[in-house]
Amino acid sequence: MRIIFFGTSSFSVGILECLISSGHSIEAIVTRPDRPRGRDLKLQPCPVKEFSMKVLSNIPVFQPEKASTDLFCEELKKFNPDLFLVVAYGEIIKSNLLSIPSKGCVNIHTSLLPEYRGAAPIQRCIMDGKEFSGVTFMEMVLKMDAGDILKQEIVPILPEMNVIELEAALLSAAKQSLPDLLCNFDEYYAGKKKQDESKVTFAAKISPEDCVIDWEKSVESIHNQIRAVSPFPGAFIKLQFGLEIKRLKILSSKIHKGPIEKIGVLFVDRTSIKISCKEGLLELLFVQLEGKKAMKTEEFLRGVSKHFSLEV
Repeated sequence: MRIIFFGTSSFSVGILECLISSGHSIEAIVTRPDRPRGRDLKLQPCPVKEFSMKVLSNIPVFQPEKASTDLFCEELKKFNPDLFLVVAYGEIIKSNLLSIPSKGCVNIHTSLLPEYRGAAPIQRCIMDGKEFSGVTFMEMVLKMDAGDILKQEIVPILPEMNVIELEAALLSAAKQSLPDLLCNFDEYYAGKKKQDESKVTFAAKISPEDCVIDWEKSVESIHNQIRAVSPFPGAFIKLQFGLEIKRLKILSSKIHKGPIEKIGVLFVDRTSIKISCKEGLLELLFVQLEGKKAMKTEEFLRGVSKHFSLEV
């Protein structure tokens, strides 16, 4: 098939690598424009463009501010594509684009649709304490993440997995499944299934509020929250060192279930920090004090005064 690839993120790069070895023809790559990054705010390419420049220098790369303009649609029609493959592109694909490829447009979504439509399916799935996630190969329609399902792969979520680790597992599942989908596309397309609208859930974008820990929640819920936003943006607590208050990111944690007399109590010894919450104690395993590097809690405690308190 003649394929035009739409993608921006590091996850997209992994799929693009798989597409290269699939035997299908990559006609063009569409990605987001360069954006200012770093302290000096210099324009920097996104991961897909950076990868394409190094590995696929013979394939045209387009970076429209808006992909769904009539002018850009006419540009893509020149490639006579069979399929658009869209992976974490970052812009809503409108009807004038969807109608271009002869076989259709396929999106790879990192959830078991119809669950977790939206911007942050990986994070929300972990935050909700789910035991399984997956990848869905979906026919694209105008409504967000609502198209018919061509193929799905289930991925277990291990109890200590954070968002980076789950994303890696989802990418691996998608890469294993993609060649089969492309080679047998007509068969999968003929057997596509509509999503059950009664089972739809949504995965809102992660907000700053999602990183604030509420000690009134259960120890399991807080542990899942930490996993869902680790390592970035990171759930945090505030510690008071004398007159100074600093944020401490919690990058990994461990649950100690049991009866608790009072919520929000800090327990510190030579090598560990534990905090009481509903239904147990939460032990902080890996932390990062603002302005410092990430480290094991034992290492953190060697470098600070033990006379600090928890601001709740």
